[in-house]
Amino acid sequence: MDIQKQPGSNGRGNVKRMMTISVVVIFTACCVILFYFGVERYQGLGEGWSKFMSVLQSIIIGFGLAFLMNPIMEFFERHMYPFFAKHCKTEENAKKTTRMLTSLIALVIVVGIIVLFFVAIIPQLYQTIHYLVTHINEQIDGVLDWANQITGGRYEKNIMSAKGSNLDKAIDKGVKWLENYIDVSTKDVISVAVTGALGVGRLLVNCIIGIIVSVYVLCSKETFKGQAKKLIYGIFRADQANVILEIGRKTRDIFYGFIIGKIIDSAIIGVICYVCMLIFKMPYPLLVSIIIGVTNIIPVFGPYIGALPTVIIIFLTEPMQGIYFLIFIIVLQQIDGNIIGPKILGDSTGLSSFWVVVAIVVGGGLFGFAGMLFGVPTMALIYYLVGRFSKHMLRKRDLPEETADYINMERVNEADHTLVEHTKEYEEESHVKVNVFFKKKKKQSSEKEDTKE
Repeated sequence: MDIQKQPGSNGRGNVKRMMTISVVVIFTACCVILFYFGVERYQGLGEGWSKFMSVLQSIIIGFGLAFLMNPIMEFFERHMYPFFAKHCKTEENAKKTTRMLTSLIALVIVVGIIVLFFVAIIPQLYQTIHYLVTHINEQIDGVLDWANQITGGRYEKNIMSAKGSNLDKAIDKGVKWLENYIDVSTKDVISVAVTGALGVGRLLVNCIIGIIVSVYVLCSKETFKGQAKKLIYGIFRADQANVILEIGRKTRDIFYGFIIGKIIDSAIIGVICYVCMLIFKMPYPLLVSIIIGVTNIIPVFGPYIGALPTVIIIFLTEPMQGIYFLIFIIVLQQIDGNIIGPKILGDSTGLSSFWVVVAIVVGGGLFGFAGMLFGVPTMALIYYLVGRFSKHMLRKRDLPEETADYINMERVNEADHTLVEHTKEYEEESHVKVNVFFKKKKKQSSEKEDTKE
């Protein structure tokens, strides 16, 4: 006996599925929020999470290095494999030899860049801070003399009184104020020094382990990839597993495209900044260029975060050069935002400026610098998943999938599933329908009252 499907049962099924998905999404979001606030507010949970992350620090460093090394390794692998394929006995030996050699080359390049970065910036940073601290009075006097010259002596009396004030007394008062709140003893200093030395030693050990882990990850990445696929197809149905793998590939493309592109873009900006500062003979070219390049990795707000301290440093040394540098940075960021960035990054995220700002604000507020860096690709992935789900549901309902089709629409025609645009005639028709509806309701209520009487 055939059982006929009740009209509307398909609609109830769709509503039920949508309700289930909504509950799952809301429950997951609540769990993430509760976990975050639990780590933030409850000391025991926070300490446990910190300990867990410290144990995994070497693994995280290893995967981070492997992430940065992979494009370099693949580049050398494409160019070196034909040579080893000719000279090795078997194809397997050629692949293993090429992989090991190219992974070591990538490791030397990445670690070398990181070491050179710290070797270059730490002495420069120390010298700059030492110079600014030891010559602070001369620096401020120079700025005040410049201000007096710029204003044509109109505020000379006020400027000279500020210049004649004893800055040393103000500094001494600040130090004494700090001493009232900070009890610094020899024992505490030794304890802090020992703790810091142990922390640095632990970090060095984790970095060494991370380097080893990164080489193993790169040498065995195909094996790890195959094991992951086997596990996914073993747990899920074939159609579900295909979707999971597609999402995984999209995740890789988004994160690789954005992060590697941002690193290349920031390196170019740092080099341009350094060369231009040398040409215009501005002070601290290496330190300033490194700060500008590193902070440029953060989208939208990064250039301003880097520009503020560097402009102040240059302004204290040479006020006019500080103003020229500010103008130069504004021009450089416009070139980066309109020419260099789009050429390198393209549309790797698919996000509008609004969602980029939301991702940076939320990510930075929750996870600091890492959140500001990874917030944009994470938001891009969420945006992609939500867009894919909405297009899937629209396709099932025979509705258009493009956003532009819905901007001026008023409603969906239930008969043929076409979008009805908002027009003056439709607005008048809607008013008539609303008036008819209320008149009908009023008539029904009056008839009920008459029946009761």
